[in-house]
Amino acid sequence: MKNIYFIILSVLVILYILYSIRKNKISIKTSFSWMILCIIMLFLSIFPKSIDFVAEQLGVYYAPTLLLTGCVVLLLIKNFNSSKEIYYLQEKVNYLAEEVSLLKSKKTGKK
Repeated sequence: MKNIYFIILSVLVILYILYSIRKNKISIKTSFSWMILCIIMLFLSIFPKSIDFVAEQLGVYYAPTLLLTGCVVLLLIKNFNSSKEIYYLQEKVNYLAEEVSLLKSKKTGKK
């Protein structure tokens, strides 16, 4: 019975992500990883013993450790991808600033 709360929470988060996509508050590219995580959360809410099975297959003694390790790895991957995106956007801003500076100097006749 207590799993029903996690199922409801998973569905609400999925609906919120879909709402955010529809209102253009988040890109589809960004929301894809969040949707995958929500689907995993929903699956684990419906089938809570599945993490025990996976842990047993991988030889992990304590199943919640596997879940925690998986979350940490996913967050590290997400952080790395965000860092790459920030770097790309910083380079783009620098390029655009240089371009604007050149256009302004041409307009005023300065060299």
